[in-house]
Amino acid sequence: MSNHSDLRSACRAFVASAFAALADEHVLPTPRYQAYMAVGRDYFGGSIMPLAEFTALEALLDKRYTERFAEPLKRKHAEFAKTYILGLLEACITRCAQTGDFSPTGPTVEESIDELLAVLGASTYELVCARHVSHLTTAGNAEIQIGDITIIPEPEDAHRFLADRIRREIPGAPRAWNRDLPRPFDPPHALLLIRETTDAADPYVVRSRLSAKLERFLLLARLLTAGTVQSDYESSGMTTLIACMNPQIHTSGKGMLDTLVRRTVRLTGDEAAVFTAVSNMIDTADIKRDGIVATSFDVALSKYNQSHTIGSPYEHLVDLATALEGVLIGAENEGEGLTLRLCTRAAALLARDDDPATAVFNDVKELYGLRSKLVHGGQITEKDLRKVFTRVSTVPVGDAEHRFGMALAYAVDRMRDLVRRAILARLCLAEHPNPAWPFTGRAAVDAILADDHQRATWRSHWHNRLASLGAEYAGGKPRAAVDTISQEDR
Repeated sequence: MSNHSDLRSACRAFVASAFAALADEHVLPTPRYQAYMAVGRDYFGGSIMPLAEFTALEALLDKRYTERFAEPLKRKHAEFAKTYILGLLEACITRCAQTGDFSPTGPTVEESIDELLAVLGASTYELVCARHVSHLTTAGNAEIQIGDITIIPEPEDAHRFLADRIRREIPGAPRAWNRDLPRPFDPPHALLLIRETTDAADPYVVRSRLSAKLERFLLLARLLTAGTVQSDYESSGMTTLIACMNPQIHTSGKGMLDTLVRRTVRLTGDEAAVFTAVSNMIDTADIKRDGIVATSFDVALSKYNQSHTIGSPYEHLVDLATALEGVLIGAENEGEGLTLRLCTRAAALLARDDDPATAVFNDVKELYGLRSKLVHGGQITEKDLRKVFTRVSTVPVGDAEHRFGMALAYAVDRMRDLVRRAILARLCLAEHPNPAWPFTGRAAVDAILADDHQRATWRSHWHNRLASLGAEYAGGKPRAAVDTISQEDR
C-alpha cells in the first residue's frame, strides 16, 4: 500500500468534496439507522460525478488498474472505476454514520480507503449467500456444518439474531434491504450460509450457483425428513462493503404463520454423508436428457420442491398429483386405468406396517381424484371436499369436520409425503449397476408388483438401500405434523 500515496490523497479529496456536496443537499449527516446509502435512491450521481475530484480519481484508477478498467465495452463482463468510487463514498457514509463522525479525514474514511485499495489489488473475491428459512433448527440449537453449508439456528426471543449475522457476513446487506428487512415469523428459524472465494469474472453466476446449492440442500432435507421447511428470503453479496456487485435480496413472499401445518427439520451435523449420497443418486440417475427439454422425473422433483413454497393448496395438490404420476408412471402414457395403476403402484411400493397398503391406495385414489376434478373443469363444493378429507387417513377427524383450512393443509401434507417416498423409492430402484426399475426403457412394472415375492423384493430393496446410507427413517411414514401454533413432538 506504500506506493498508493497519490491514490490515497485523491480518495481523501474526493470524499471531502462529496461529503460537502451531500451536506448542501441535506443528505448528510445521515442517522445511524439510515447508514446504508445508495445512488439513485438516497442521492443522485449527478451531484457527485461532475465534481473535479471525482474526475481526477476516476482518471487515476483507470490508469493504475488497466487490467480492470481498460476498454470496458470490449469485455463481456465490464468493470468501471465509477462503480468503485461510488462504492467508496457509500462505504464511508455507512461507517461514519455508525460512529457518528463524518469528518472526511477521520479513521473511518481511512478504513474505507484501505478497503478500496485491498479490493482493487486482489485477484479474487469472496461471495456469500445466506438463506433465512423456517421450520428448521439444530440439535441443542448449536451452529453446525454440513458439507460446505453452515446452519445457524435462531435462539428463542432473539428475532434480530439472524439479520445481525447476515450483516456480519455481508456488510452491505442492509443496503439491499432498503430499511425494510422481511420479518417472517414461523418458528423455528435458521440461517443457511454458503460462501465461495473465486476469481470468476461474473459474480452473478457465482451467486446463482451458491443459491442453487442451498436449494439442493433444502430438497435433500425435505426428502429425507418430510420436514415442512420453507425459504423466507435470501441475501447475497460480497464480504466487503466496496465490491464489484451490489448486495441483493430475494424474498419468497412468506408471511407470518401462513403455513398451517408444521414438521420441523432438526439437524445434528451428522447428515453430510447421507445428503451427499442421495444428491449423487439424483445427479447420476440414468435418465436420457440428450435433446430433451425436461423429463417426467425432473418435473416431478421440481414440483415436489415447489410444493414447499407459498401458494394455493389446490395448486399444490394438482402439482403433487402430477409429480406422483411422473415418478410412478413416467413415460408410460397410456391413459387407460391410469388412476388404478397409480394407486396400485404406490400401495405396492410405499406400504409399511405403520402405513398399510389400503391406506396408501385409498389416499392416492381420493387425492388424485381431486386433481382430476380440478384440472378437467369439475366443480367441487366445500361439502364434497370435507367428505374427501374424512376419507384421507392422516387428516384428523375433527379438522375434516370443523376446520376446513387445516384439513386441506393435512391433505396436501399427505400427498407431499407420498410423493417424497415415491421419489426415494425410484432413485433406489433405478440405481446402477443393477437397476431393478430403470428410468430408461420399459419394465413390466405392474406384472412384477402383482407377484408377492417380487413386490416384497422391490420394497425391501429400496428400504435396505436407504438403511445402508444410514437413512432408513426416510423411507417410512413421518411423525404426524402439527398445526403451526402447537407444540411439536420430537
